[in-house]
Amino acid sequence: MPWNAKIYTIHARWLGALTALGLAAAPATAQCAAPVPRHLAVRDSLLVTPAWLAAHLKDPDLVVLHVGMGMNAAAYGKAHVPGARWVTTDAFIDDRPPGTELPSADSIAAVLGALGVTNRSRVVLYGDPWMLGRVFLALDYVGHGNRTAVLDGGLPAWRAAGLPVSTVPERATRAVYTPRPQPDLVVDAAWVNAYRNDPAVVLLDGRTGPEYAGTTRREGLPRAGHIPGARPLDWATTFTDSGRAVQDQSVPLQSPARLHAMLDGAGVRPNQTLVTYCTVGLRASHLYFVLRYLGFAPRIYDGSMNDWSARFELPISTGNARGSR
Repeated sequence: MPWNAKIYTIHARWLGALTALGLAAAPATAQCAAPVPRHLAVRDSLLVTPAWLAAHLKDPDLVVLHVGMGMNAAAYGKAHVPGARWVTTDAFIDDRPPGTELPSADSIAAVLGALGVTNRSRVVLYGDPWMLGRVFLALDYVGHGNRTAVLDGGLPAWRAAGLPVSTVPERATRAVYTPRPQPDLVVDAAWVNAYRNDPAVVLLDGRTGPEYAGTTRREGLPRAGHIPGARPLDWATTFTDSGRAVQDQSVPLQSPARLHAMLDGAGVRPNQTLVTYCTVGLRASHLYFVLRYLGFAPRIYDGSMNDWSARFELPISTGNARGSR
């Protein structure tokens, strides 16, 4: 009998004996490799209800921010959550080319200090759905994301719950905010180009289907289409009423189960690095918040297609083929 056959026979007899005694080793995968969960745990603290906010409205460290564009400041004067402070998203946008980038951490900290936000503050945001994600991203960037939440459904949900509104502007007492910058949250074109073919990285395009396919072009982009390999996830579909969200009206988010189903449909897995982008970074900021809420540690390509499409040395794909590289 060949020597390798003898070894196999001896090994088989030995394993059989151990099995009979109930001592055979379990497969290595069962012992060492923990199964990857299908979904991560939802961070419930990042999305609060009107009932929760009403119960905590008098908390000494609570700061409520009514978020909108500068041109919509009059809406705050007509009705806002009692005690809420007005903030324009202009304060969280650096208009230097390519435009709509996050300001420096020190600039964000100065804005927060002027709003009376300290490092102890529990911040709740509500307002324009196009802009809320931007403010959350800015707070996350300076290390305050885990102490920040969004009021689900915004002011309409607050009023629908029968809760009172105010027309009196809230005057903030200036505070000192010390930033703890998280620069890894933001990536640039070079990073995206280096990792866009990595199966462990998923690029999520938050624009509409026609924008992704390149059949329509918004905001004067030099080139239409999407970053090769990106997968479409229209930001508006994450709301219960996408039409109203697009029209700047506050509506609740879809349920976690529905949001998870959207990510499953995009082929997203819990162990992947997710990077959001859109045209100028606003819709991508909303997707960033949604992903943080669902338990991910996402990143954002803040320059988005406004930056990518202007770099003619970088490739662009058109059509509806999802994830084509």
